[in-house]
Amino acid sequence: MKIEQNYDFCERMLEIHKKDRRNQDLRPSVDEFEFCSPVRILIPRDAGEITLTAARDFADYLFTSMNVTAYVDYDKGNIANNTVLLSINKNLDDASERRGHRITVNQRVIIEGYDEAGIAQALYYCEDVMNLREAPFLKKGTETRRIMFVPRSVMSGYGADEFPDAYLAVLAHHGFSGITLWIKGPNESKKGYTNFKDIAVRARRYGFDIYVQHYAHHNVYPLGEEAQEFYDHMYGDLFAEFPFIKGLTIIAEAVKFPSRDSSVPEDTEPGFWPCNDWPLLLDMIRKAVDKVRPDIDITLNTYNWGYADVKLRQEFIRNLPKGITLGCGWEMFEYYDLDGAREACMDYSLRIAGPGQYFLTETEAAVKYGIPVRTTANTGGKTWDFGAIPYDPAPYRWAERCEALRDAYDHNGVVCLLDSIHYGVYPSFISELTKWALAEPRVDLQALIPKLLAMHFGHDQIEQIVEAMKLWSEAFANMVPTHEDQYGALRIGPSYPFYAGLGCEEGKAPDQDKFAFHKLSYGMFQSNYYYKSFGDEGDIRIPKEIAAYEYVKECLYKGIQLLESVHEKNDELQRLINMGYFMWRTIITVLHRKHYFLLDQKRMTSDKALEKSQLISEMIELLKNERQNAMDTIPLVEFDSALGFEPSMEYVTDRKRLEWKIAQLDEETKMLRGL
Repeated sequence: MKIEQNYDFCERMLEIHKKDRRNQDLRPSVDEFEFCSPVRILIPRDAGEITLTAARDFADYLFTSMNVTAYVDYDKGNIANNTVLLSINKNLDDASERRGHRITVNQRVIIEGYDEAGIAQALYYCEDVMNLREAPFLKKGTETRRIMFVPRSVMSGYGADEFPDAYLAVLAHHGFSGITLWIKGPNESKKGYTNFKDIAVRARRYGFDIYVQHYAHHNVYPLGEEAQEFYDHMYGDLFAEFPFIKGLTIIAEAVKFPSRDSSVPEDTEPGFWPCNDWPLLLDMIRKAVDKVRPDIDITLNTYNWGYADVKLRQEFIRNLPKGITLGCGWEMFEYYDLDGAREACMDYSLRIAGPGQYFLTETEAAVKYGIPVRTTANTGGKTWDFGAIPYDPAPYRWAERCEALRDAYDHNGVVCLLDSIHYGVYPSFISELTKWALAEPRVDLQALIPKLLAMHFGHDQIEQIVEAMKLWSEAFANMVPTHEDQYGALRIGPSYPFYAGLGCEEGKAPDQDKFAFHKLSYGMFQSNYYYKSFGDEGDIRIPKEIAAYEYVKECLYKGIQLLESVHEKNDELQRLINMGYFMWRTIITVLHRKHYFLLDQKRMTSDKALEKSQLISEMIELLKNERQNAMDTIPLVEFDSALGFEPSMEYVTDRKRLEWKIAQLDEETKMLRGL
């Protein structure tokens, strides 16, 4: 087995077109057009860089994936058969909007885009169709298409605020139209110096808008000339220096707003509450921006405000200044019943296909007051259900979410999406599925999923692959997204350490690289972390969570067995199986951690020597099993370096950190034996 080094996965992420997709045994039907060598791709004399980039990309696609020679030329008015003609057309009926396009196929292919990005998306769509067909064939006729959500904005899954050209090209192919940077000031991201202009120049070729999330502290109260000067400098200077930035997102918890609202609960920071003076800050930011760039889109993301009363949140939305878009979560804070225990979805998860009541109550007010809505649906393909895998392989669960997003587009005022937060996008069959799902005319997702699976993993025993994905979708639908697990073992993976209340050094995270800007917090490693958040309810709910995760583990393993039984496994299927084992072992860590916690609670409260001794023996046996689980994870991360990586935290589970975990378990065992 070839052992991958850390970051080797990046090479796969930069593959724009897969080689030799063509099935040479296929022949076009009578209603299909076939591209034959040489194909001429004709562009207008005044074509911009997006059109030229897309035309060259399509020529490369035909050659690389379909073994058809193609070249780009200017349109000289002599249009023969077997050509692709690109042009701008502002009259595309329902698609007469950004990124809209029309494709007409007869003896040639005519591509009309409402704008240059529309031309590019039309060509990418042709590629998608031919990939599914496994041949350079297109159905004859005319199809007019529009993109439902613009922009669909993402952060980088390649590396925090890192966007190589090829990765930008891949993201564009997968339907994304905006990229978001985490910034602290001009040319300064959370990772350090970043050349904003360089990213913008390269991103422009693929039709991307640039968005920023500002993480500098807003520590001046927004009243008075001094405050206006402060915010004029913070925002006015930024947008004056970087005219290519299209929008600004304000994450409430990140700006450290010094609210004076006396009604904020004593133990709550203003970033986690709809304070009555938030509109003052937003109005001041809007004024500062308008002085230099009144075209900037400003979004307030109310992430983490779900604790507040509905009426308070809706009243806050009513008071939003004009020109502010509301950004709200999709599934967060949704309560659900777990065998009689009341649980809540604490962060991004596929447990709730959505939308949740938090989203519905926020958008109810937004629609009423004419405020546009942007939601964080994570349709780039990843949630916090497993923080250390590249994407969530649960296509049927994602299909449910996309169906709900279609409905939100129709009824809840949602006009754009944040498709990923800082874990970014790892291009996969999931991001392809969501691209198909969020365009019109709308496709049948249940019929599409088996075709995508066959395209990626092969036609051999496709029924078993489909059944495995249904089982894994069921597993994700039954995750238990508690605060402790999503900020603990689920986020980190099998390198998550085990500490009992023994007076040993707790909270020491695995050694992270110095350039990881999301450090693992102390709370993730506390022995009493369950009780910290939920008090004595831990005794009630944890056994029910254990039962739920046993079911998740069973679904994952059954899916793995089905995939293992496929006779002909391509490289992609082997990596999918490997990721399945990683998820399965992560759940084993979650279960072990819960059992260990309960045993430790009994040990600390027991006053019987024999009972205490028995509990310690059980804890030692559990540590032994978890040690083996960590050992068995090492080959998984060495087979696929994408496992254990998260862009803002860097590697949280790899050989180095698993060996650290094993040593930590040995030390914990030694301490238990000494009791």
